[in-house]
Amino acid sequence: MANLIALLLLSVAMIFQNTIVTQVHLLYGAADLMMLVLISWVLQSNQETNLWLGVVTGLLVGISSAVPIWLPVIGYTFLVWIVTVAQRQIWQVPIWLLLISTFLGSLLIYGIEVVYLLVVGVPLNLLEVLNIVLLPSFVLNMIFVLPIYAVVGEIVKAVYPQKVEV
Repeated sequence: MANLIALLLLSVAMIFQNTIVTQVHLLYGAADLMMLVLISWVLQSNQETNLWLGVVTGLLVGISSAVPIWLPVIGYTFLVWIVTVAQRQIWQVPIWLLLISTFLGSLLIYGIEVVYLLVVGVPLNLLEVLNIVLLPSFVLNMIFVLPIYAVVGEIVKAVYPQKVEV
């Protein structure tokens, strides 16, 4: 049941990403709602592994964007792996891990896309890409991450109810 809810949540996030969030720009940067929902779910769910969520999110983003489908699959799956390892091994403070994961996830996802564009021969000025696309995207992701974390947290509480001892 929890897997179905997670899949449904990611599908709704993809619809919002493609219809509403892409209309909210800061210079040429846009928020990555799929990444924010994915990180929020991974940090709050009780599942041992969420790598399949990274693959599904990558497939959804790859299908709905112009980048090759394998780029987001690799990026989001690697992001889920990093967040899971960091949560288990390193850091137990979820809000700091959320903010750091959002920053590193933005850097990872956009970095993979920029490197791919450079490899295929698209002429990019890296300073302009950083100033006009990446930094505004970081800002928008940081603005949207806390409300999304709260909403996903309420959904996770409904899916994984807390056990009450009497």
